[in-house]
Parts: sequence; C-alpha cells; structure tokens
Amino acid sequence: MRFDRFMALALYCPGSGYYEQKPDNPGPHGDYFTSVHVGPLFAELLAFQLADWLAVLARRQPEAPLRCVEAAAHDGRLARRILEWFAQHRPDLSRRLRYVILEPSERRRAWQRKTLGPWAEQVDWPGEPADLSDPDAPTWLPLPQHSIAGVVFSNELLDAFPVRRLCWDARARQWSEWGVAWAQNRFVQVRMPDNPDHTRERLQLLTALGLEPPPEVQAILPDGFTLDISPGAVDWWRRAARSLQVGWLMTIDYGLTAEECFQPHRRAGTLRAYYRHRLVSDPLLRPGEQDLTAHVIFSALQRAGEAAGLCTVLWQRQESFLIRIAERWAAWAGGRLPWDPARLRQFHTLVHPEHLGRAFQVFVQCTPGLEDAAMPSKPESSTRTAEAPESKAR
Repeated sequence: MRFDRFMALALYCPGSGYYEQKPDNPGPHGDYFTSVHVGPLFAELLAFQLADWLAVLARRQPEAPLRCVEAAAHDGRLARRILEWFAQHRPDLSRRLRYVILEPSERRRAWQRKTLGPWAEQVDWPGEPADLSDPDAPTWLPLPQHSIAGVVFSNELLDAFPVRRLCWDARARQWSEWGVAWAQNRFVQVRMPDNPDHTRERLQLLTALGLEPPPEVQAILPDGFTLDISPGAVDWWRRAARSLQVGWLMTIDYGLTAEECFQPHRRAGTLRAYYRHRLVSDPLLRPGEQDLTAHVIFSALQRAGEAAGLCTVLWQRQESFLIRIAERWAAWAGGRLPWDPARLRQFHTLVHPEHLGRAFQVFVQCTPGLEDAAMPSKPESSTRTAEAPESKAR
C-alpha cells in the first residue's frame, strides 16, 4: 500500500490508531511533549494573542458573536486553559465567545468533554464524527465557507497528517513512490509499481504544491532522494481559509520551505517516529503504538491560503512570537508580568532556542483589511529555521 495509507491507519484507525489509544500520549507518560504540556503559560500567552485579535473584531462588529476554533484539541487541556484565561482577564470578550473544537473522533470528543468539565457549555463540536484512516477521503473540516468571524488555529496538527513519500529515480529522472509491504513477518518499505499515469500524477502534485525542483536541482539529486509531502494538510488549510468570513488562520508547528526540502541533509525526507520520548529509526515498527510525524511545508500553506484570498502576516519562530506577546502583556499589566516562578520557568522552556523556541514556527494568515491589526510583529525570514527537534517536544 502507499505510505500515506499505512500512516493514516497507524495513527487514526478507529479504536486502534495511535491517537485513539489514550489521552496521555503527549506528556511525561507518553511518547512526546507539546508546548501545552510544559504548563499553563503557553495557553495563557496564546489566549492573550487570541484576545487581541478578537477585540479587533468586537470593535468592528459590536453585536456579532465571536468564534475561536481549535482544530484537534486532543484531551481538551488547551481549550480549558484558554477559556479560563478569558473568563478571568477578558470577561467582556468571554461573554461573546463561542469556542469551537474540530474533532472527528468520538473517543477524543469524550476526553475533551471530561477535561473541560463546566466549560463544555461554552464549546461546540460541529459535524458528525468521521473516519480519518483513508487518506484519499475528503479532508474533514465541517465549517461552511465564510462562516467564521474570529480565529481558526491549530497547535501541532498538520505534522500529523499522512504523507506521501516520493522518491527520486535518478536514472529515469522521474519521481517514484515509497510504499509499505509485509515480508519476513514485518513491515518493510518498498518502491511502488510505476506507470506513466502515476508519474504524471506525482508531477502534477508537486507542481500544485510549488515543490517541483528546477532542472539544475534535478540534475544533482541523488538516487532515492525522498520528499515527504502531505496534500491532505494543504487541502485542510485551503478549506480552513475559505471558512473565514473575517479573521485569522494560524498554525504552530515545525516545518520548512519548498527550497529547504531539497537540502542535502534532507535526503531521507522528514518523516520521524517517536516512542517513549525517543527517536525511532524504523517508522514501520509498532503501528498504532508509536507516533509518526513529518515536517509541514509552510510555503505550500502560504500558496493555498493566498489562493483562497488570505494575506500572510506572520511567519516566525515560536520564541519571537511568544516574547512579543509577553512584552505586550507586561505593558498591559502596568509594566510587570504577573507571573510566579513556575511560569517564568515555563517561559524559558517555551522560548529558549535549545528547548522549544527554535524548533517550532508560527504561521498566520488573515482576511484582507486585518493585516495591521494587533500583530506581534511582521514576518521576517531571518527568524525561521528548518531544524527539527531530534527529541520530539511537540
């Protein structure tokens, strides 16, 4: 089978996929960390930024409801902390806010309701649960076009979309594809059968994503050079962009540009597997028991969002993004941050380049007319990096 089919089954098969297994897969008892699991400060900083954006819409549309849409909330911890922060610090916005969680799994919806407790009354779960184990099925995003006034965001969602693993055939000067087979009582990676239709489809896909390398790059690509691409992640972003009537679309993840995909040290692609906080050499081991992830290609998201009518307003490392928020929070609080020592330690972990600050990037687009509204900074290419965390701290 194609690799994206294997990855979809391993991660999302109802009842047995990796993300269906237990709510504490991320965290100290799981296989990786996220910024959410550092402590409550990440949610509080994010809530401060969300409040800035929503306040802009509240002034422009005094009677309209405000929406904060989180995609893939896992156990609901981030959602609860954001709602608590709004109630404590911005009750004016909290009264107008409806929090929306995009969650296709009935099991994960149950985890979220349990975590949210009384805050669940302020949360909507649109759409019927769906099976994500088929990568060829339409991307699940139950939001009508131009229906959201507010913010749609995700934290480390797009890196978990199934990827196709394209493989350069230097002799034939064309893209082949890695698949998965069963041999000698284990899963192994094999090249998929090729025909002219397959070759043409892969080339069209790369062109659509802005990933077709120029001839001078093709001439020096080594045989077997691998590209990990997720058409589903780009399609999801495009549909999320179209769901906005007015507002912002944001993702926090690790990734790179189209050009960075072809750096020599990317020869084996960006696919990684993590088990008990360790990088695993074989992504085909333990299907359903270890995490699989690949870098987001931000330049493909940029093309998709702009084609849907959005403007790119922010693209920088997490460290810069959170430091700017902290500066504004300090000014808002009268010049001093109201943080205890535990939160100061959390801030260090979130922004330090050797921890989470450099590995993750923040990418934001908005509907026209909001480009200069309450942004921490303008995008600067010098603030980005393509380096991946070898010990996954998602």
